[in-house]
Amino acid sequence: METIHPMIVHFPIALLLTATLISVLAVLFRKKREELKIVLYWVLILGAISVLAALFSGLYEDERVIHNDAIHQVMEVHKLLGFIITSALVLITLWFVIRKRNIRYKELVIIMILLIGTSSVLVYTAYLGGKIVYEQGAGVMPMEKYIMEMPGGSMMHNHDGEAGHEAGEQMEHAQEQMVPKGSKMKTGSGMQTDTINKQSHSHSADGHSHK
Repeated sequence: METIHPMIVHFPIALLLTATLISVLAVLFRKKREELKIVLYWVLILGAISVLAALFSGLYEDERVIHNDAIHQVMEVHKLLGFIITSALVLITLWFVIRKRNIRYKELVIIMILLIGTSSVLVYTAYLGGKIVYEQGAGVMPMEKYIMEMPGGSMMHNHDGEAGHEAGEQMEHAQEQMVPKGSKMKTGSGMQTDTINKQSHSHSADGHSHK
């Protein structure tokens, strides 16, 4: 369950962007409008279901993933925007479901504008999600460290000499980033961290606690 959120989020992203595109086409092409409204109807329903699943899976992991204060700040913004996106998409979907084929052109234009705005927020929210994982490493095992610590880890996989040199430099940079200030790291086959004065941020039933 702890890794399900990154898998689920792709569905609401794809469906919401698709719904936005269909709404634009429905506004622009009058002859195909009725057919496009039917397609939009089902895409919105699927999008609302998937965005609810993404929201609840994200809330579940928010209480369990190990993170520090810097990551927590980004996560809070990410979570807030998730609530906004979910609320907007569910309301738009309910509007569309209630009105169905009776939606007039002006309503369709309003829905298109709302979808464009929601999609814009979604893109930024997805960027924050990527930042949490790929830049700050929340919920990700530090594979570079494990590769180096494995027997023969110093013999990293190289495709050619120059690329291997660049990969080695990147690995050294990654190691430096992984060790907080004030910490010591031993290098070599027995590479390990002596002291890591790392402040992690976790949630408990009584609130936030720092370790």
